[in-house]
Amino acid sequence: MKIEQVLVHYLLKNKQLTLKSIGTFHLDASIPDSADAEKPIVIPENAITFTYDSRAAEDEGLVDFIVEHTKKIKPLAASDLDSFLSLGREFLNIGKPFNLPNIGTLEKLNSGVLAFVPGQLIAQRMEPNRIRNEEEAQEHEESLFNDYQKERKANNGGKIVLMLLVLIILGFAVWAVWRYAFTKKETAENLTSTEGIVPVKGSDKSDSATNTEAKSNLPPPSDTVSFNVVVSQYHTKNAAETRLQQLKKYHRNVIMYTGDSSIYKIAEPFNLPLTDTTRILDSLKRYYAKVFVEIK
Repeated sequence: MKIEQVLVHYLLKNKQLTLKSIGTFHLDASIPDSADAEKPIVIPENAITFTYDSRAAEDEGLVDFIVEHTKKIKPLAASDLDSFLSLGREFLNIGKPFNLPNIGTLEKLNSGVLAFVPGQLIAQRMEPNRIRNEEEAQEHEESLFNDYQKERKANNGGKIVLMLLVLIILGFAVWAVWRYAFTKKETAENLTSTEGIVPVKGSDKSDSATNTEAKSNLPPPSDTVSFNVVVSQYHTKNAAETRLQQLKKYHRNVIMYTGDSSIYKIAEPFNLPLTDTTRILDSLKRYYAKVFVEIK
């Protein structure tokens, strides 16, 4: 016998049925608890009322009644009842009615209170002290919430798909971060030079003024020579061109050249007396970390 059938007959016998954390059903005292064995028990309309009580405790008498008519041990009977009611409460929490066959239906209102709607009030006769063996129980016992359980399995499938999607997105994010870090490291290695890149200090106007002042103060060319003041050296052409363009943005008069295609040099060219190299070097050291002179 299923739990819901036992509940009907417990209500018929005791005229009251209390379900844990749900409330109490009351049956009109004029309704008999027995009838013709060949006919179902018919409960008149409006004979059952319901009082909502979220703090309702477990009815020990109901557990004993389940033990008596299912021949299950008390802990197992209590566990079956608790599972039945837990599914019912879960059903109500997702906005679906909790159907109690031959008693009625419970629905959860927006206020959180449970409302009772009487159902088809016909109860089949219960065979007293009927003992079913384990094989019969496995073949015939069905859950009141088969449809709900199917829906819950479908929801679980949706959650699995969502989790897989989240894992894919996280994996892509990790790959993107790793790729960015690897590319940044590779670029840094390509820009390796024999000296650090030092940003040009001072404004563009001051740089131009310094160069103009230096040129205006130069004596007339007598022992004039062409020479380069090398400010940077690189092992790759790309790194050298990057530095070249950077310095040109600051209006530095720079060129790039190489002697043996293995070292690329960035330099400022001059056409001045050789005796002026010391003064030029001192002036450029304000802008570059290391400089040296190469005669053309």
